[in-house]
Amino acid sequence: MRAEPRTLPPVQDYIMPSDLPQNDVEAKLRKTQADAEVAGSDLEQQVSRLREDVAGVADALKALASERAEDARSQAYALRDEVRERGERYVRQAQDAASELEAQLSERIRAEPIKSVLIAAASGYLYARLFRR
Repeated sequence: MRAEPRTLPPVQDYIMPSDLPQNDVEAKLRKTQADAEVAGSDLEQQVSRLREDVAGVADALKALASERAEDARSQAYALRDEVRERGERYVRQAQDAASELEAQLSERIRAEPIKSVLIAAASGYLYARLFRR
């Protein structure tokens, strides 16, 4: 199968600008210029709206970032307070345990003073022997 070549319309069917009356050319030129101005105006409006939209998105992102930063800050402060309270509780427990141990030791010393003195003397002797050098 052979494709037939496409034929173009005869040359006389084409309208050349020189064939048109001068008024038609000027009218079409004015219409084209008016269309270009309208298109330019529409484009300027679209760009203006796009700028407004971008500014709105930027403001929304800024507000979101500020909100997230504030949340993170409040969580950090809450964690700091919790750690501080827990540390203070552990210190109180250690102080209570030390006070209790001191009270028990004082009671035993009062209950058995001679034994306590002998234990202290033996501990001192061992300490001196170990750390003499």
